[in-house]
Amino acid sequence: MDRRKFMAASVAAGAGAVVSASASDSGERCFYELIRIEVLNNTQKGNLEKYWEEAAIPALNRLGISPVGVLKPKYGAHGLDYYILIPHPTIDSFLTSWDKLAEDDVYLEKGKGFLRTGMDTPSYYRFSTSLQQAFTHLPRLEMPENLKDKGGRIFEIRIYESHNREKALLKVEMFNEGGEIQVFKETGMNPVMFGETLAGEKMPNLTYMCAFENMTERDASWKRFADSEGWNKLKNLPCYKDTVCAVTDVILSPASCSQI
Repeated sequence: MDRRKFMAASVAAGAGAVVSASASDSGERCFYELIRIEVLNNTQKGNLEKYWEEAAIPALNRLGISPVGVLKPKYGAHGLDYYILIPHPTIDSFLTSWDKLAEDDVYLEKGKGFLRTGMDTPSYYRFSTSLQQAFTHLPRLEMPENLKDKGGRIFEIRIYESHNREKALLKVEMFNEGGEIQVFKETGMNPVMFGETLAGEKMPNLTYMCAFENMTERDASWKRFADSEGWNKLKNLPCYKDTVCAVTDVILSPASCSQI
């Protein structure tokens, strides 16, 4: 069995256990590749942004993959780490895109300064990747029109871990059929993406991202959400009790090359 067939079989097996939607609607939902790249200094930071701006993003766009997000934490101990969000239209795109880039002469030339560094001058420390499938009720990445040109815009990424797969599925259901995504929209949370993690760290979990004009608007939006009638009804339903056991919360700002 070759690598691509093995990966496809592995993803299918994981999806059967975790994904709540039926196979009939899977073609409408994109797949997210979320990469966290750890860099050690400002030199690596500059080289990484140059690589994504000049080589990786244009090459991915040529494959029909867009918009690509290049985001960095605004606060905290991981200020030099980057989060790369790549929305794939199909699982095949996830499985084959990097192989295609490796055959793209323009990409290889533009990115050689990042791709061909020696062991003594690495481009980054480490990176990790998770594969996610978009939720049924937010099947594609959505960037609010009113925030696209806001230079100070921020993003909040949250990862919700569950203590077992059954509870993970219930939390996904709470966002979808339960109506939590709709409450997000009604209270100005500006959801950008929701993804069920099929492969990655700290499983089972889900990841979502919201966009805000600034921290003041972020805090006001969360207050509207917390005070809303929809959320207060939903959070008290017994069926959704104990669906989240741990939360990772990171505030991000876009790099100059980011397409979101």
